Amino acid sequence: MKSVPSIAARTALLLSLTVAGAPVGAQNQSAQPPAQPNNNNAQNQQGNSSPNEQALIAQGEKVYKDARCYACHGQFGFGGAGPRFRQDRFLALTDYVVGQIILGRDIMPAFGDTLNDQQIAAVATYIRNSWGNDFGEVQPQEVAELRKDVRLHPPQGEAHLPGATSSGPTPQPPGPGTTTGQQGSQPNGK
Repeated sequence: MKSVPSIAARTALLLSLTVAGAPVGAQNQSAQPPAQPNNNNAQNQQGNSSPNEQALIAQGEKVYKDARCYACHGQFGFGGAGPRFRQDRFLALTDYVVGQIILGRDIMPAFGDTLNDQQIAAVATYIRNSWGNDFGEVQPQEVAELRKDVRLHPPQGEAHLPGATSSGPTPQPPGPGTTTGQQGSQPNGK
């Protein structure tokens, strides 16, 4: 079982992966594949991986195709509508990769409700070990832990416990009929 790096170590790694404030690979996300694409995918990188990792990679490739991840990220990892995966150092951040798959972001849909922990671990392992990447496997238990953590930290403004409501009234911005100190009140004191 791999040890989990500290928050400080994760932050240092994240900061080292940025170039001029933009993620590596973000400068040219529309890069086109070469005329003769190098199929540098998981099949020719499996020599150094364990049998379990090889099985996850094979399953992950199927999930990548079935969920149509290639439509945005490209069949050969060059990206397009979504970011490229080819030689992307951000894929080293397991929580980042799994969190993106579970929650989605920008134009990427959330797959947390459609893929189970095993499928998410498999597709994360596939993209983390294809197209020049070699970041190791993701275990379903890691996905389950992150999924649980996501439930404990909902988006801002939402209740933190199931069935709970947010505390107090939601403040309203000042507008017609309100004065400073009376935010949220009805015009004319009603």
